[in-house]
Amino acid sequence: MGTTDSKLPPGPNAIRQDPNKIELIAKALDVRAERQRQLEIQDGWDRLEQDKQSLQSLKSLFKKLDPTVVKSPTDVNGEIELSFKFDEKRQLLLVKVIKCRDLHAKDVRRKASDPYVRLQLYPDLHSHGAKVTQIVVESRNPVYNEIFAFKIRPKELADTKLVVQVFDYDCVTRDDFLGEVVVELSQFNFQTEPVLTAWYTLCMETDLSITGDLEISLNFLKPQSLFLTVHGAYGLSRRQDGKPVHAMVKCTVPGSGSVHKTQVVVADDGNPDWQETFEFEIPEEELEFRYVLLHVLDNTAHTEHNMLGQIIIDLDTLNTEGGYNGWLKLADLRNSDRLRNKQQQHKVTQEFREAFRAHAFARYPSFLFQQQMGKKSVTVTCRKAGAQGKIQMMDGVPVF
Repeated sequence: MGTTDSKLPPGPNAIRQDPNKIELIAKALDVRAERQRQLEIQDGWDRLEQDKQSLQSLKSLFKKLDPTVVKSPTDVNGEIELSFKFDEKRQLLLVKVIKCRDLHAKDVRRKASDPYVRLQLYPDLHSHGAKVTQIVVESRNPVYNEIFAFKIRPKELADTKLVVQVFDYDCVTRDDFLGEVVVELSQFNFQTEPVLTAWYTLCMETDLSITGDLEISLNFLKPQSLFLTVHGAYGLSRRQDGKPVHAMVKCTVPGSGSVHKTQVVVADDGNPDWQETFEFEIPEEELEFRYVLLHVLDNTAHTEHNMLGQIIIDLDTLNTEGGYNGWLKLADLRNSDRLRNKQQQHKVTQEFREAFRAHAFARYPSFLFQQQMGKKSVTVTCRKAGAQGKIQMMDGVPVF
C-alpha cells in the first residue's frame, strides 16, 4: 500500500503563496473597475445629452407642425399694482407704482429676479421719455411706492395709453423682459373717481407700432359653408430695414380644424392685393360662438418679428343672407382675452403631449412600457388639461 504525498506540485495555485503578486493583481483590478465606472458615467452623460436633444427637437417639431400656435409668453408671470390720479389744475397724470407679485424668477439659482418698472406714454405727445423705478434686488414680490408725473391735457387722455413694462436688471447682458401692461387712459373717469387703484396681470409685449387695414368679405351658404375672401391690405407697417414687405394672411376659425394661407405678395407700398377665397365648414347653429382669426405676416426669410397685425371677427352677428364686406383695422391682439385663453388651452395640451412622449422615450413607468411583443396602442387621458395622448408600440418600441 503506497503512501500519499500531501505536498502539491508547482502550478497555478502557487500564486497564493506570493503576496506581492496578489497586491499587484488587486491594484490592477481596482484600476480596471475605476475605468469601467468612468466609462459608464460618460456613457450615461452621452445618453442624457442625446435624450435632451431628441426632446428639444420634438418640442420644436410640434410647434412648427401646429399652424394655429401663436408665440406665447413662456417667461411672463405675475401682476403689478398701479394707482392713477389726474391733477386737472396742473394738467398732470400721476401714476404710482406700488408693487409687483409672483414675477418670473430669471435667476434659477436664487429663484428670484432684480426687477424694475419702466413707464411711457403712447403716443408721447409731450416727449416725456421713459420713467424708471429703482431696482429691487433678488425679489419676485418687489415693493416700490414711487410716483411719476406726466404732462397731459384732459382731451388727450382719450387717445393715450400708458405702457408699463417690468424688466429684470442684468449688469452684463440685455435686461430680461418680465411682462407688460398697456393701460387705456380713456377707461378712467377722474371726475367721479379721483384716485383709481387696481392690480393688472402682466402680459407679453404688445406691438403698438402696427398700422394698416385689411379688407375682407364673409358669405355663408347653408347648411355649413362659410366663405372668407381676403381682398387686400392698406398701409401695412414698414420694415425697419427699408425692404419691401412680403405679406401673407393666415386665416382660421378656431375649433374648425382648418387653417388657410394666402399667397405671398411683395408690397413696396405696403398695400398688397390677394383676392383669395377660402371655405370653412361651420354649421349655422355654431356661428353664435365662433369667430374668425386672421394673422397678417411678413414672410420674408430670416425675419424675427414678422407679425404685421391681427383681426378677430365675431360670427354671432353675421348676416347669413347678405354677408359682410369691409375694411378692418389691424392691431396686436396677442393679449386679447380670446387669443390668450386659446393659447393657454393649447399650451397645456401641448405640454401634456410632450411630457407623454418624454415618458415614452424614458420607458417610464415601467408597467406601461414593459417588454412586449406585437403591436399595441396606449392612450392616456388628462381631465385637467382636457387632452388625450395616444401612442403606438411595436414590440415595446414607441412608434410616432
